[in-house]
Amino acid sequence: MVAATDETVWLGVAAVITAVGGILATVWSHRSAKKEAADKADQECYERLKATRAESEQLAEELHRIKMGRFG
Repeated sequence: MVAATDETVWLGVAAVITAVGGILATVWSHRSAKKEAADKADQECYERLKATRAESEQLAEELHRIKMGRFG
């Protein structure tokens, strides 16, 4: 069996630290991307809601004119 030298031990420690850093960076990036996607989805939802409300108000006004046209 080959004895481990100080250099190989430190290289192993560096490899473990690098691996942990890579895992943490991946998790951080994933969470960040997930939050950005949720924020974008929320913004798109608000825009669609705004458009739908405007359309609803327009249709309500048209319906009101049609109803009032019957009595006029």
